[in-house]
Amino acid sequence: MLRKSLFTLFAIGFATSLALQAQDIQTKGGAVAVSGENPGIRLMMKEGAPAATDVSFWRVIYSPAGMGHVAYVKSDLTGNGPSSDDVRVALTDNNALADYISNDIMVVFNREHVERPFPKARATFQKSGDTGKEWKETVKGDQYTVELTWRDFYTPFLIDIPVGGQFKYGINSMFIPAKSADVVINGKKVAGTPFPEKMGSMPSSSAFLAFSETWVK
Repeated sequence: MLRKSLFTLFAIGFATSLALQAQDIQTKGGAVAVSGENPGIRLMMKEGAPAATDVSFWRVIYSPAGMGHVAYVKSDLTGNGPSSDDVRVALTDNNALADYISNDIMVVFNREHVERPFPKARATFQKSGDTGKEWKETVKGDQYTVELTWRDFYTPFLIDIPVGGQFKYGINSMFIPAKSADVVINGKKVAGTPFPEKMGSMPSSSAFLAFSETWVK
């Protein structure tokens, strides 16, 4: 009997605690457009120069076009300017997702994705490492094998862009900037290096992990 009474008191206390906590929970209005991970690497030949290599990597756990991966890779491999060996491709395991990310998400930052669509190529995706020392994404397609590596991390921080602000989307994400990053395409390390940048008041980089990222509209 005593045990039953103690259990009842515990249950009542736990339910009351949850109710009090719920009063502090706020939800963000709008529909979820995409959620997952969006690491990026921009490598420059010198600070302030245009990116010689620009990679936007997506691992999507939810979108109206389903789950999957897209890696947008644009690289002047040697940093010597436009040439026949340049790479420009969207590697993906879900073509519908690649179209959705291009036309509805990436276009927010760069209209090139709809005005000059990236050629799509089928690929597989594998991650390794950890977010304390080194993180690696390996993308393998018929024509390209792309290895992306981030290391030597800054302190992580959160970003919160409200709906109706600078972009048509609200964006929440955890950033882990990297002081060092490599892009290797078909076994050859491409030219360039990441450089420090500011994200709001926080020290960041042109190479970063962006995890727990959700876009709402």
